[in-house]
Amino acid sequence: MAYTNIASPYMTGNWGPANYNFNRRSWTLFNQDNPNFSKAQFKVALQQLQQAGVLDSSRGWANEKLKAEVLRGTPGIASDQNPLGQYQGTGGNFGLKSYNAAKAAGWKPQDIVDEIQSGRSGMFMPEGATAQYYKDIKVDDDAMWAERIADIPTAAELMAEMPQPKIRAGQDYATTGRSAQGMRIKKGTKFAEGGKRGTKGYFGRGAKFTGNSTPAMNIKGGGGGSASQASNTLNTV
Repeated sequence: MAYTNIASPYMTGNWGPANYNFNRRSWTLFNQDNPNFSKAQFKVALQQLQQAGVLDSSRGWANEKLKAEVLRGTPGIASDQNPLGQYQGTGGNFGLKSYNAAKAAGWKPQDIVDEIQSGRSGMFMPEGATAQYYKDIKVDDDAMWAERIADIPTAAELMAEMPQPKIRAGQDYATTGRSAQGMRIKKGTKFAEGGKRGTKGYFGRGAKFTGNSTPAMNIKGGGGGSASQASNTLNTV
């Protein structure tokens, strides 16, 4: 079956004798029937018919008036101003077959849509191509997020990279830098248990207050310095 496309019905042989396959009237009739199509789409369709070898070789492919008023200066099938023109479908637009062909040639889905939206080709993407585009974008987005998530360090990795605090052994930070070792409780007569003295006598089971005056604690670090008094504390040195 011979190749046909959206411009095929407007060949001059279909509506009267002519010396060319297409003339200025071809465009007039095409434009009347397809008002939303551009000159670029029409030109590409003519070039596709020419490349397919279905034009009458005994006649020219387009007359001078058509070339001057419609075709000349219009981006065609090989123009860098219409880079997706070579994938134009037989219906004059950019369907799923065109979309897949462009992708196979190295076009990225988003670049395809950006070019279509630029309006240079005049084409639009029907439902099939648009649906495939959204599928492709989702796959690309999923891959992007998977890669980004993979780059996020885990809690274990973050902990491994944290510097360890340097604490000197035996340091008691609650006593302003001085060791609690060596703190001695001064023996007194305020607490007693059966006449015993020492820590157990003061703080062991059965300890009781036996004096009349208020006990006091003197906390004094080594190496000089005045003692501080605090009510209801034990005397220490």
